[in-house]
Amino acid sequence: MSPDNSAIHGGWRLKSFVARDDAGNTRHPLGRHPRGLILYTADGWMSAQLAPDPAEDAEIGAYIAYGGTFHLDAAAGTVRHDVVMATMPDLLARPQLRHYVIDGDILTLSASMDGETGRTHSTLVWRRDAAGSARPS
Repeated sequence: MSPDNSAIHGGWRLKSFVARDDAGNTRHPLGRHPRGLILYTADGWMSAQLAPDPAEDAEIGAYIAYGGTFHLDAAAGTVRHDVVMATMPDLLARPQLRHYVIDGDILTLSASMDGETGRTHSTLVWRRDAAGSARPS
């Protein structure tokens, strides 16, 4: 990892997960107040855990966890997650490519996926979690 990639290193707490289809319909797959943590280490490892809002009926009603290595392409604005362990087998099938933007303490990851009902554009917004403040927000 080059020093230029260090802005993504650390822990980030999930603030929102929104999915939009090509028709403009918006969904909150983990509810309006999802829980999650994603970690990026200086030596190239990552780990993510996401869970639905326990007070809501969420589209994705299960805990999602995965981890592996990551590779940042700052010029392309992408981060690739090479998943080696996951609760969802589909995540192991191929590298998970995400567009990323870091704006201060906000990390936005986005991806588009083709499914049975068309294309879905997902956006996850994360806030940097300062060391020692690992309490739910």
